[in-house]
Amino acid sequence: MSRAIYWISLSAGFLFLVLPLLVVLPLAFNDSSFLNYPMEGFTWRWFGVVFHQPPWMAALMNSLKVASGAMVAGVLIGGLAAVGTMLAGRWGRLVLSALFISPIVIPSVVLGVAMAYAFGRMGVSGGYLPLVLAHAILGAPLVFLSVMTSLRGLDPELERAAASMGASRWHRFRTVTLPLAAPGFLTGALFAFITSFDEVVVALFLASPQSQTLPIALFSSLRDRLEPPIVVVALLLSLVSCLFIVVLNRLQKRSNGRR
Repeated sequence: MSRAIYWISLSAGFLFLVLPLLVVLPLAFNDSSFLNYPMEGFTWRWFGVVFHQPPWMAALMNSLKVASGAMVAGVLIGGLAAVGTMLAGRWGRLVLSALFISPIVIPSVVLGVAMAYAFGRMGVSGGYLPLVLAHAILGAPLVFLSVMTSLRGLDPELERAAASMGASRWHRFRTVTLPLAAPGFLTGALFAFITSFDEVVVALFLASPQSQTLPIALFSSLRDRLEPPIVVVALLLSLVSCLFIVVLNRLQKRSNGRR
């Protein structure tokens, strides 16, 4: 009975998540200029529109630039914060963890308004730099959690053994801690990249017309006109998300294999 309940619940959840995609994504190949059923024919021309007409490719390149910069900054901030937090005592870990995780629980609209005001006062509003910094702040907590989880699974005796042999703290981190915690850093980097690439609320407050990202272009198109190129972009993003899931699964298996 419990096995039947398990499979029924799993199937219902799968259908709830995937069925809307299965209904909408085929419209990317619809020959009609409108999102309607039944489909009038099969065509690839909407992919050509996405790859050759504005604003899609320019927005995609902006998203890749911002997400790459935010990923690097997020890994540096969140990863080093996790390593430093592990050196603190029990109560210090609780306080520092709460501080570093706090951007996750703050509403995106509040963060967007606060960052737009702060960057405006500093004279750096608009352009790529505010977006990279803001998205790094959003992605750093995910890196922090991923690296903290990886570090908790390490045997502390390994670093103590290296210290007993005269290795400095930097040398112990570079040769012992970092290689063993690498899956956590890589997983956090992927999460930071995905978070930045998919973020739209904060970007609406900070992006300039020249730094418009792909989510903003999607949001604008959904607001102004419903056309098949929107579904093409959604299909491509879904495929990229599936690729990231496969990579994360491989990293998780690699991390479990090292323990």
